[in-house]
Amino acid sequence: MFTPRLLTALTTTIALTAALAQPAHAEAFNFTQGGYADGAVVTGRFAGTDLDGDGWLFGYELTDFELHWSGNRAVAAFDLGYEQRAGLEFDLGNRTLAHMAAYSEAGDSMRLFSFDSMGWPSYQIPGVVTDEVLGLASMSWQSVSVTAVPEPQSVALLLAGLGLVGLRVRRSR
Repeated sequence: MFTPRLLTALTTTIALTAALAQPAHAEAFNFTQGGYADGAVVTGRFAGTDLDGDGWLFGYELTDFELHWSGNRAVAAFDLGYEQRAGLEFDLGNRTLAHMAAYSEAGDSMRLFSFDSMGWPSYQIPGVVTDEVLGLASMSWQSVSVTAVPEPQSVALLLAGLGLVGLRVRRSR
């Protein structure tokens, strides 16, 4: 009833489905927020370890942080790095960002980004990018989209599994 070819195809399908259905355990995330004037966007990444095991990633648990503001007519483009992070609250279980803030003070300029959301549609404070010296701001009511970056070990495991399935197919021929 089951031919070797059908059995191999079925095994391959099950193996791929199982590998892709498993959520990637990641400690690194990319984020983006659009909806600002002139099509400006905030993009970046953060990484960290849940040191206290509470299921949340906070600013003091970050190991990497980078933010890029593309700029618009209100606030010129700028980049912020790890040293400019001011706060972060990220729910690892639900993959939702509750709060993020970063600022830079250099010479006569001060740039700030902040986003707050309690996760309820009735309460959301927008993303705000400001140039404090000029007194200008740009706002967006869009949520910050956060996506996990798979760990290299997860990708290596998937490739090893595919290689074993390929050897099985070749051997059965």
